[in-house]
Amino acid sequence: MPDIARLKANATRITQLAKAIEDAQQPREFHARTGQSELHYEEQDAQFGLTIQHLELMHPGDDQPFVTAGNLHFKSGEWTLLVGESGSGKSSLIKAINGLWPHGRGTVVMPRNVRTLYAAQEIHLPQLSLKALMCLPDAAEAHSDAQAAAALNAAGLASFVSDLAEEGRDHQSWDRLLSGGQKQRLVLARILLLRPGLIFMDEPTSALDDEATVALHQAIRDHCRGATVISVMHDATPPKSASGEEFYDSVLVIANGTVTKTSLSNLTSRPVGPARVRPRT
Repeated sequence: MPDIARLKANATRITQLAKAIEDAQQPREFHARTGQSELHYEEQDAQFGLTIQHLELMHPGDDQPFVTAGNLHFKSGEWTLLVGESGSGKSSLIKAINGLWPHGRGTVVMPRNVRTLYAAQEIHLPQLSLKALMCLPDAAEAHSDAQAAAALNAAGLASFVSDLAEEGRDHQSWDRLLSGGQKQRLVLARILLLRPGLIFMDEPTSALDDEATVALHQAIRDHCRGATVISVMHDATPPKSASGEEFYDSVLVIANGTVTKTSLSNLTSRPVGPARVRPRT
């Protein structure tokens, strides 16, 4: 009898594994079974920028939205700050725009033939050479060593230029060796190397001090001219350039589950809370 029970248990585990593999191979069908999955993605001429239409985001298995957005438009070259209280749905919204949050309904219309880069909040580096990490999703051979070195230097990582071909230092991978601030600088180096036209950043400066935050924004402004930027941040005041100019043109505010968009110049109060205290780098 114990052997029969063991065989049944093993058969159940094999069935569950096969089902998990099927779900991984067909994620849209899987998500449809675990909640609303009616998000549609379309394209339009790049000159019209990015458009969001009647977006509602749900949690898995829930049919009530926790974030709703009507019709939102982001012009080509516009910089937008996405703000809101912790847990308001900022990361979920930016993931949904990029097709990484499946639960909800609505339409996202992306600019056609525009390279998109999404920098996630949690940075985990696979076991690759430093240059390969910078070039993802391109092959390392798609960019010259000189281009990669220039991007590292511009991102404030000049001390790592000689390690482009290495998978780490002192028997440690880059994921274990680099600090949070250095990982965020590496993401910046990737942006400067690939020069995408549409950039999404989730907490890109959480491990950087004020000076480094300004430098990151200025580097993107200088090297990715004309790019559209949407950035999630916790700063109590949006960063400005060294000369006092605003980097951001508009602000998306998530409050009480509703997303509203306004010009930064029309903002009458501080948009973010609570402010995040960042370490020195």
